[in-house]
Amino acid sequence: MAEVLFDRFPGHRVEVLGGEVAVEPLPDGRHGEILSDVMKACFEAGLEGGDTEVLQRLAIWLPTGPDDFAMPDLSIVEAVSDDRMVTYNCYDPKIFRLVLEVTSAALCSDVTRKPAAYALAGVPTYVVVDRVEQQVLVLTDPVRGEYRERVVRRPGQVVGLPGTAVTLPVSELIA
Repeated sequence: MAEVLFDRFPGHRVEVLGGEVAVEPLPDGRHGEILSDVMKACFEAGLEGGDTEVLQRLAIWLPTGPDDFAMPDLSIVEAVSDDRMVTYNCYDPKIFRLVLEVTSAALCSDVTRKPAAYALAGVPTYVVVDRVEQQVLVLTDPVRGEYRERVVRRPGQVVGLPGTAVTLPVSELIA
C-alpha cells in the first residue's frame, strides 16, 4: 500500500506506524526554512562528514510492526552505508543518533505516535519543533518504548541538541 501511495502522491510523506499508513502533504516554506536553519547549525558544529551525517527524510525501519517505517524531517546518523539498509530504502534504527520533526498546522503523529515508535526503536534523542504550541520538545533516554527525559523550551530560551555542540534560539526556530 505504501508503494502505491508513493506513486500516487509524489512528494508526499508516506509512513507506516503501528500498521497504519499515514500520508502527509508537502510541507510549507517555513518548514523548509526551519530545517535549513538546523542543518546549518549542525554543519557549523562539524556534524557532517567523518562518523556522522545530517540528512533529511532518511527512512528509519521501526519495530512497531512488520512493515513500519517513518521518514523523519531530519536525522543525525552514523555514516550511512548500504549494508545498514533493512528494506525499501529504510535504514536500521541503530544508526540514528537523533531525529527531528517540524510540525505542520496539524500535529499529525509527531507528538502523539512517533515518540513511542522512535523510543522503541532505541533512537537516543527525538526533537519536535512544535509550531502549533510554539515550543521545542526534546525527548531523551528511551526505555521500553518511552522517553524518560522530557525538556520543553519556549521562545526566549535556547535549545541544545543532546550529544552535539548545537544550540539554537527557540524564537528563531518557531518564528
